[in-house]
Amino acid sequence: MKLNTAISVLGTSLLVAASQIREYNLTLQASYMSKDGNGRPYLTINGDTPGPLIEGDEGDLIRVRVENKMFSEATMHWHGVYQVDSYWNDGVPGVTQWPIEPRGSYTYEFTLTNQTGIYFYHGHFGPAFADGQRGPLWIRPASWRPRPYELIASDKQDLEAMRAAEKNARHLMISDWNFEGMDILTVMFRDTGATPACAASIVINGKGRTTCLDPKVIASYSEHGKRDTMGCLPPTAGADFVNKRECKDTFTDLEVVQAKEGEKYLWLNFIHPGAHHELRISIDEHDMYVVAADGDFTHPKKVQAVNVNMGERISVLVPLDQEPGEYALRVSGMAIEQIIQGFGVLRYAGVPERRKDGMMVVPHSKPWIDLLGNMIGSGTMLDEMTDLAPFPDRPPPQTSDHEFRFVVKNPKPSEWLLASEPHQGFRQQMPPILWNDDSRGETTFAGLKNGSTVDIIFENHAFAMHPFHKHNHKAWIIGRGTGYFRWENVATAIKESPESFNMVNPPLRDGARLAADAGSWTVIRYTITFPAMSMLHCHRIAHFAAGQQIVLIEGEDAMKPLPDYVKNLTHAEFIPPVRYGPLD
Repeated sequence: MKLNTAISVLGTSLLVAASQIREYNLTLQASYMSKDGNGRPYLTINGDTPGPLIEGDEGDLIRVRVENKMFSEATMHWHGVYQVDSYWNDGVPGVTQWPIEPRGSYTYEFTLTNQTGIYFYHGHFGPAFADGQRGPLWIRPASWRPRPYELIASDKQDLEAMRAAEKNARHLMISDWNFEGMDILTVMFRDTGATPACAASIVINGKGRTTCLDPKVIASYSEHGKRDTMGCLPPTAGADFVNKRECKDTFTDLEVVQAKEGEKYLWLNFIHPGAHHELRISIDEHDMYVVAADGDFTHPKKVQAVNVNMGERISVLVPLDQEPGEYALRVSGMAIEQIIQGFGVLRYAGVPERRKDGMMVVPHSKPWIDLLGNMIGSGTMLDEMTDLAPFPDRPPPQTSDHEFRFVVKNPKPSEWLLASEPHQGFRQQMPPILWNDDSRGETTFAGLKNGSTVDIIFENHAFAMHPFHKHNHKAWIIGRGTGYFRWENVATAIKESPESFNMVNPPLRDGARLAADAGSWTVIRYTITFPAMSMLHCHRIAHFAAGQQIVLIEGEDAMKPLPDYVKNLTHAEFIPPVRYGPLD
């Protein structure tokens, strides 16, 4: 009864006219740039990366015309955004649409429905998002939504300052950035098995620099093997085919979070659209209150560092309660393959910029984290699996209707499985499965009715961490553990190992982390509240490119007719041989 009521309320909200129609134009191009001091081709949106902020209020209709001026196909995916009223506009080539051909265009249109907070948009044809084709998307919370601010402070001025910070949110796209484009690196990965894990820099809104480490510092972190001058271990496969590179410092500007006069708090949205490195973020000498995850409000948690994985977003309130000055925003890579740290600057109002010999100076403030992201002293680190309870409380359904068990395997150096076979790259150019059943392969799963609840078990049979992202419906992360998932089903596991599950207040997110160790497992649960063609994939670029993707056809029984213009988009008549591999 409760489920039917929830679906009814969601459906009713669609009958309400959009508060406002907001229109945007995005032009996709390839440009040569060197924002971190290392020249290379970038995939730009309106001439830069990140692309422009797309924002709206809950209930607004967003209309975005995407024009492709590149020499390759493209689509645009609205990461985490519910496609409630237009399931064909999720932006996944070969699934919901034909790719946009060079010199072509396509207009996406969707209503911001029943969700709030920070999301992002990015190219979904091949690895485009890792080369700069991305930008922030901000859904301003409706005035009627409860905020968790009174759990942080009770003083009226503090509460007003937090509301003011929310209205002036800063959006920080933080990621690892490579020396070469992914069109080169993924082909190298395909042919040699060498994972593109050695980054040039960590960038914040495209800005950053290469900072070389002292050889003695690098040598002190040699427990996993000898590292090169970039702090990188040799790849486990294909090392002989990787170009050797000596680290050279660059001196480009850093991103500055500039506080304004009178601001008592800053609202920062950390967005990770990167390729390989999970990131740990802190601001020297400042506390952070985590108040939202993947857009939705959470019970606040006071911390000094947060982890943000690929595809994830974490929102924090930062009290500006220190001596006015400049403070380092530190970002440490967590991948074992490289020791790397990037920087930004938090600058108080009225404080002048500091430069030395023309170069912006990293503030000499006291850090909370070291090079590896380990806490220094008594700081508190966010546990993303236990510290992100939804606010207000939103417990998961206690039972499910469907269950899938996906086992992660790595049968070849450049092949990663989630289903029985890889989701091949060429499927991006096949007639979309949205209207062509012949395009469905072993990576497509149907039969999930609208209104049903689904359990997904991820089980790791290969050593690597996996940041999975699910399109459309968010999922509760209800369980995790080690030693392999040894039970017949989730219901039995909850009964026999209740300590491994949280059925009261688990995180509700559009992604879930599967730990690196073989035998690790994670369980998510979600309810289908609107029809969708939802891709589920690892957001680590090598795993994504190597086939670690599936498609869930959700609520097919409730899908409204598909508009003709979607089928009639200009396209190439191309059906490749199925013998092609995942990266062909």
